[in-house]
Amino acid sequence: MQLSLVGDDVFQITGNNQSQLKVTLSGRNSSQVNELGVFTVDDAAGTIDGVAPGSAEYTVKALARARVIFSAISNNPNGYNPVSLSRLLEFSSSSNLRFYLVSNASTDAVNAGTISTSNIIFSSNTSQQITNLGAEGFTLAWQNTSSSNFQDLVVNIQAVDESLPLGTSLQGQFQGEVIDLRDITGNVRADFTVNREAAFDNFVGFYRVANTNGGIDTNSDGIADILPGQAGYIQAAIQNRVVGIDLTVNNQGTATYTGTLPGGAIFVPFIIIDGRPDALLDSSISNDPAVYFPYLGANTDGFDHIRLLGDNTFGFEDLPNGGDQDFNDVIVRVNLSIA
Repeated sequence: MQLSLVGDDVFQITGNNQSQLKVTLSGRNSSQVNELGVFTVDDAAGTIDGVAPGSAEYTVKALARARVIFSAISNNPNGYNPVSLSRLLEFSSSSNLRFYLVSNASTDAVNAGTISTSNIIFSSNTSQQITNLGAEGFTLAWQNTSSSNFQDLVVNIQAVDESLPLGTSLQGQFQGEVIDLRDITGNVRADFTVNREAAFDNFVGFYRVANTNGGIDTNSDGIADILPGQAGYIQAAIQNRVVGIDLTVNNQGTATYTGTLPGGAIFVPFIIIDGRPDALLDSSISNDPAVYFPYLGANTDGFDHIRLLGDNTFGFEDLPNGGDQDFNDVIVRVNLSIA
């Protein structure tokens, strides 16, 4: 496996038929929660379908190829250390890669139209510094403010020969903060670590969906019967949650849990704000707490409430309409292994 700088800010990854790119967070110094992403380009100049960087059409074409790497939160709960977090992404050999930053927002929000494309910062000599580390790959140091120290977000990138972590095949895609176990038969052990920096006593669980769009099968025929945003979706999600995975933690505490996820399906995280599932399944709607999902259409405010912080690592925002956008109200890390 090899990663080479072939243009001013374009990298080429080579290896076997599929090559793995490892991205590790090494530092951040920003009050904003910025999201890092990557997209494939056609040549060392960074063009896409003949459209050059800086052209009016370029952002749309880049987003069509974009994959989220992770977000870096700015206020870490006690017990949560993000420095060792990483993402592993797979590309066809000889792919040309270019990186981008979403300033204090997410790719999902831009694609959904709730955030302007002006929040996207493409790599350039004014936004990114590249350091060649030899056999250890490269360091990418970003700035998204008027500062000139390029420390807003710093990552190491490297070509590696490693298998993708279990459950991550959809992570990085649009609204892909999910666990994909469709190719697995039998049970999967899930070890959870939960952290919190929030006044609300929130609840996180996982529910089963029938497809990548978040549709829920309510009659066990394998076909989605209700889609995100449709009436009854919240109740259907709670009814289809995985029993026994009830994730809560004291403020500034750390809690660990072990559960089982059956193979052959996609599992989606949700957060109940300052409440529990029972309140959503009783006969009264007057006591229903807010519930948020990775699918923006399922959220009553239409905002992004779950960010990918690393492989199988999810950060939650518990306030409506974007809130304080810190995505540290609950953080859930999942280590998956074949049971």
